[in-house]
Amino acid sequence: MLCLKEKRVVVFAEGCFGPVTSKVATSYLRYRHDDCVAVVDSRLAGQDVGAVLGYGHGIPLVDSLESALRFEPQILLIGVGLFSNELPESWRGQIAVALRRGIDVVSGLHFRIATDPEFAALAAASGSRIWDTKEPPATLSTNAARLDELHGFVVHTVGSDCRVGKKTSAIEITEAARRKGFNAGFVATGQSGIYISGRGVAVDAVPADFIAGVTESMVLESAAHHDWIVVEGQGSISHPAYSGVTLGLLHGAMPQALVLCHEADLSHHKGWPNAPLRALPELIAVYEQLASFQRPARVVAVSVHCGHMNREDAASVVERIGNETGLPTTDVIHFGADTLVDALAAHRRGLLGERTDASLRVDAPARNH
Repeated sequence: MLCLKEKRVVVFAEGCFGPVTSKVATSYLRYRHDDCVAVVDSRLAGQDVGAVLGYGHGIPLVDSLESALRFEPQILLIGVGLFSNELPESWRGQIAVALRRGIDVVSGLHFRIATDPEFAALAAASGSRIWDTKEPPATLSTNAARLDELHGFVVHTVGSDCRVGKKTSAIEITEAARRKGFNAGFVATGQSGIYISGRGVAVDAVPADFIAGVTESMVLESAAHHDWIVVEGQGSISHPAYSGVTLGLLHGAMPQALVLCHEADLSHHKGWPNAPLRALPELIAVYEQLASFQRPARVVAVSVHCGHMNREDAASVVERIGNETGLPTTDVIHFGADTLVDALAAHRRGLLGERTDASLRVDAPARNH
């Protein structure tokens, strides 16, 4: 695993840089823009990242990696995902340039750059390192349902669809909880979260049998250092393609609290016009039922991604969805995550009260003998 922090990074997003079309790039730039020296997308060359995203001001968009070499980059980060494990032929030249120049390459593609003979030879000659983040851990095991014994508080962000703010909500919840004095840790389950936090596993590259087990191991590892364990969600339980990963995470994390993430005005799964979204109350019920096979779990709040809406319009959407679900609701980018943390803390207090009451009921007969 390469450390990206305080390195000069060029983000590769050729042909698709934007708030919706390059999820990895935009997520990384939201939290690590200080380390980025340029973004590659020939369509937008000459523009500023801030003008496209609303953050990351001062980072130039360039037409190629060659044009970014003047910034002396140390890492080329592939900032887009693909719907197959094939590498576009037009990308090979840019990756080869990086490896010839001794620039490390970080990729979350299902295509393994390190195993490609040409790329491996170039890296060996120059000393470049290749980190394919979609590589499962060396040791894999199935879920053993050990988390019921855990004293930590497990929070899991789940979604109505892909790219609706599950990672961002988890990070913002973690940071807001820390500001309020809680010892919270973020568990990254996708490549963007790994790049931002510096650790984690991209669970969509883990064999299906072991997704829950890997998730369980990450929660246990985080619980050794934190009281709140905030697990990043993936996909959606109703998604035509990615529901399997969602369910594996849900059962592996064994959360006590869920935060449902949703995008304003979204009616269908993105890219699947024949797959309408479930109504949010129905989706909440499904998540709670599926999450509670091992121990009870509740959706305690809703995080709404309002995109480029102004604050007034976003506030209106937040209010409407709060009324629809009957749950504390916010947009973490417009309004922060305090509303979510307060709801989670209240739920946690209730759980601790229930545990204390149960202990007293168990102990009472013993005191009577």
